[in-house]
Amino acid sequence: MAAHTNPLEETQMNAIVLERHGPPEVLRVRRLPIPALQDKGVLVRVRATAVSPGDCRMRASKPPRGEQSGPKRVGLDVAGEVVSVGAAITHLRPGERVYGFSMRSVASAEYALLPGSALAVIPASLTFQQAAAVPLSATTALQALRDVAKVKQGERVLVVGASGGVGTFAVQLARILGADVTGVCSARHVALVRELGAGRVLDHGQTDFTREPERYDVVFNTTFARSFVACRQVLARTGRYVTVALPPPWVDRVASSLLPGPRLLMASVTPRGDDLRQLSAWIDAGQLRPVVSQVFPYTRFADAHRASEAGQSGGKLVVDMESLNEAGASL
Repeated sequence: MAAHTNPLEETQMNAIVLERHGPPEVLRVRRLPIPALQDKGVLVRVRATAVSPGDCRMRASKPPRGEQSGPKRVGLDVAGEVVSVGAAITHLRPGERVYGFSMRSVASAEYALLPGSALAVIPASLTFQQAAAVPLSATTALQALRDVAKVKQGERVLVVGASGGVGTFAVQLARILGADVTGVCSARHVALVRELGAGRVLDHGQTDFTREPERYDVVFNTTFARSFVACRQVLARTGRYVTVALPPPWVDRVASSLLPGPRLLMASVTPRGDDLRQLSAWIDAGQLRPVVSQVFPYTRFADAHRASEAGQSGGKLVVDMESLNEAGASL
């Protein structure tokens, strides 16, 4: 893939990085080279990003052996404006508002280079801050429900963690796919989850859904709570337990492989512009909306990580990156 010269006058940008793994306090603003444009790439001026539990785990966890040292950017979700496009890109042009995500953690900077295939135009009704809440979480929920669980019209879907970043989209998308949705969340978010379309909402502090008589075709676990073994008894015989959390424990994997009935399915996420365009169509139609819990200025990037780790917010935590280009920017 051929590299192109940087289309901007400057060659350096401000970026929020971690130079070592650890608590939120390790995040710093540093000067880094602006990414070089590539044939299939799009250079985006980042206006907003979001903080996910995955960002926090990457920041806090010990790096794999042999990982290259040096400053590392954080952040997966990008919402911004196209600066320039590679020679192979025909569906986007400079100046367009776009959003997408990259699993390479490129978002916490003035500029990010993403594959054109991972980007879509932001719906006109969304601000940059609202748009930043969509790509990773909504795509995760869509691919898990549509492609992995294969949710069908009229099925009963239980969403565990229904008020979180992925969960708020999962409740809405399960409804769009024709399911009857039950959400599980904390008491403070019951009204939100009901507003998003859940026909029934359970406060996990008051009700243990695994002890209730209801049976579900799909249990979508967006958190680390409630194992497959614990949920088997509330699944129909052909039920599917889908998780996007860390790989399930060995007891869950053994139970799924040896016992008849419900299946354990792992869902991963892949950046796809086509999926983002479908999500945009639902947003334009008023069927889907992002839930933004709080917007932080970039100077409080570490606070956004702390809030994500606390796990008390409903919806997504977003960081406004508008002023990161100012000279002398710092956290």
